[in-house]
Amino acid sequence: MSRFDIDRRVGPMRLRAWFLIANFLFNAMALYGLSRLMVAGEGVGLLVLGILGTLGCLAVLSQPNRPDVK
Repeated sequence: MSRFDIDRRVGPMRLRAWFLIANFLFNAMALYGLSRLMVAGEGVGLLVLGILGTLGCLAVLSQPNRPDVK
């Protein structure tokens, strides 16, 4: 199984930076879903999606940097 290279450039930033931004957005989604659940009794879908997205981003971002092997 090959490793997922998160240190390559995609657009103006590295893929690692894009996952950090996605992690921030999933965290915000989870907090918004939690607030909707506490106030109005709805928002379970947003909460679950935010938690799963955050865990997915953390799983990808937990890969260590690897030196360039040429």
